[in-house]
Amino acid sequence: MAGPREIIGGLSQAFSNTLSISTSPTSTFHTPVGSYMHRGRGHESRLPSKHLKPFATEDIKILLLENINQTARDILNKQGYQVEFLKSSLPEDQLIEKIR
Repeated sequence: MAGPREIIGGLSQAFSNTLSISTSPTSTFHTPVGSYMHRGRGHESRLPSKHLKPFATEDIKILLLENINQTARDILNKQGYQVEFLKSSLPEDQLIEKIR
């Protein structure tokens, strides 16, 4: 028959096994080279970065619904956007017509 020390030791071991914390895998994830590298004439180089084209904010119309804060409207207006706001939402058919 097992003594108190063996019982406590066995319970302690069983308890620690149930609380074991999993660890992350030891291998690391690498992005496939082909997704961001360009191979050409025996060497690899990064693809040129894509240049963003600026746009004119005055060409962008923004529709704000449900009584949006005046400060938000002011910020968008100062940045040159065409801002229209309504105090309530719109039914689906009116919303579709409004954003066309």
